[in-house]
Amino acid sequence: MDYKKVIVDSWRETQKNKSLIFWFGFLPALFTTTVGVGYIAYQFFAFKQSYLFDDAEQSFFHDVIVFIWDFIKSHVSLTLPLIIFAIIFVILYFIIPTIAKASAIQSIARKKNGQKSGVGTGLRHGIMSFLPLFEYHLLIKVFAFFSILFEISFVLRNLGPVIFKMLLPVFIILLIIGFVLTLLFTYTDFFIVIDDRNVFNSMKRSGKLVLMNWKHTILITILMILIGIRVVIQAILVFLIPALVVLITGYITTIAVPATGVIVGGIIGFIALIIAAYLNGIVDIFSYTVWTYTFLELSSEEEVSAREVLIDDIGEKPHDYSGHKNL
Repeated sequence: MDYKKVIVDSWRETQKNKSLIFWFGFLPALFTTTVGVGYIAYQFFAFKQSYLFDDAEQSFFHDVIVFIWDFIKSHVSLTLPLIIFAIIFVILYFIIPTIAKASAIQSIARKKNGQKSGVGTGLRHGIMSFLPLFEYHLLIKVFAFFSILFEISFVLRNLGPVIFKMLLPVFIILLIIGFVLTLLFTYTDFFIVIDDRNVFNSMKRSGKLVLMNWKHTILITILMILIGIRVVIQAILVFLIPALVVLITGYITTIAVPATGVIVGGIIGFIALIIAAYLNGIVDIFSYTVWTYTFLELSSEEEVSAREVLIDDIGEKPHDYSGHKNL
């Protein structure tokens, strides 16, 4: 396998697929980036008010609940619309990224194989893979890197350093297990989406494909680095958005009317969110393309059984030295 060619071709194809970047990269990234901003902001202020930095009387979670309750009492007419909006947002957050990933893989694979492709074709076939892909993501999410980090931060903030040190070996083991499972199940999404396999069969086949193609560990490592770069970029952008909004809003509030600071901060935060979502969308489509090309090439190679007799380079079968006929 020509690793450089796979990556270069994937990047070129990504640059050509502006519609895929918008529909299957940018739109789902709006939801994931927004949730990421909320998650990072919550972790930041929760740590800020914890015993590690401030040792406030009340936790940040308590302050959030009080703020929400006070807002409900002060703006009763807005409560129902906001609840409906929140429910719709949560539902779309769980649905759209999964459908977008399945649709992107379908479109990329079909174009690679010379079939009719595009946003409509990818979406039509991608929807059919939504339920098994969603089931797999829920199953593997327990061992996801950020899920384990959330558990670590919760223990560190709420249970203290003594309990954290006691559980640290457990967290390290979970991180190692999560990394191994992520590596073994690299191709599970593609078996589900492209080959229409069920969840557990796809996980089994993915593990076998990874193990049987151990020579391509370098490629897998490169791809994992790409994913790591994506995570780092996303984390930086996600962290900068709330920080930017807070700093600008606070500064304008000190020199102007508070309402003006909130409006300006909201506009800047929205623009930063759009930019971050678009960049994440590009990296997502590029990542899907690299993995899809790799999957199609590796899975197309037929495994040879030890019982099969092969013909050597000069057209002859290997000589049987046993002196016995096959039983």
